[in-house]
Amino acid sequence: MGIVYVECCERKYCCCCDDKRDKCPNPVRWNEGAECEGLRQALANRGEVTVNGLTFRFFNQTMKYSAAFCSGYDSDFRTPTVTELQTIATSLTSAAVVGTPLCPMLVWATSMGNPVLAEVFPSTGLVQVVKTPSLRCKAYRICVTTTLPPNGL
Repeated sequence: MGIVYVECCERKYCCCCDDKRDKCPNPVRWNEGAECEGLRQALANRGEVTVNGLTFRFFNQTMKYSAAFCSGYDSDFRTPTVTELQTIATSLTSAAVVGTPLCPMLVWATSMGNPVLAEVFPSTGLVQVVKTPSLRCKAYRICVTTTLPPNGL
């Protein structure tokens, strides 16, 4: 049971769109429980987290893709690659690294330098790239940077 697709038209009334670029996946599961928002907010409140040589920051808001978003947070940060997202997926938890995993959600990532939507399953660490019809689709943002060892060694 994957992300449910919805139609999002820019018109102010209900309609059916034939334009495939206007169909965006929901950032979360349609049937997710109320606790999921609390888990995401707890991770956002933690600030920066370091795991396996990467420092990441989770932002509990859905937004359209912007290449400048992460560098606007801190010049050393950037959008994670799909591989980096895979590395930190099981660390997307509410408290300490051993905390409760977040619910499945869509996150912006990059693949070969291009923005992609990835469905992340923090409980299993699975990351699946999904079809991205438009950069106007909304998903959660995670920013990463490579963590330098102490004293730059």
